[in-house]
Amino acid sequence: MRGRLGLFRLSGCDYAVPLDRLLRVVEKGRVDFLPLMPPKMAGMLIVDDEIVPVLASEALPGTRAEAGSQVDYQVLVATECGPMALPADTTVGIVAESRGRWKDACQKVRGFLPDIFCYNKSRFLVLNVDDFVMDLIRS
Repeated sequence: MRGRLGLFRLSGCDYAVPLDRLLRVVEKGRVDFLPLMPPKMAGMLIVDDEIVPVLASEALPGTRAEAGSQVDYQVLVATECGPMALPADTTVGIVAESRGRWKDACQKVRGFLPDIFCYNKSRFLVLNVDDFVMDLIRS
């Protein structure tokens, strides 16, 4: 399936994105809040003269809302609906799937693959980008 994965962390949780969907990582991008934004969105980021919606931290499973918290990175991913930015406290890097192992997640998390990727003693939830975005649109 997967080949390589981009790994990042947010609020103590580990996440991965298939490399073919990872557009870039922006460090300390300026996120502007717009009135009447859906609650799962933190704001908008302008990248290369394009407006990219930024997901709110609490919209990712396992994270918690922390008032006034600022993330250091935005992980830009390609979706069927256009680019979207995911918040990240830190990036781990890019790793070939052969460097880790796949394990059954035991419970299904909406918008993520049914397996987790284990690498360097961490367990990464792997984002199924298009399913994740469709779940956001439906909610």
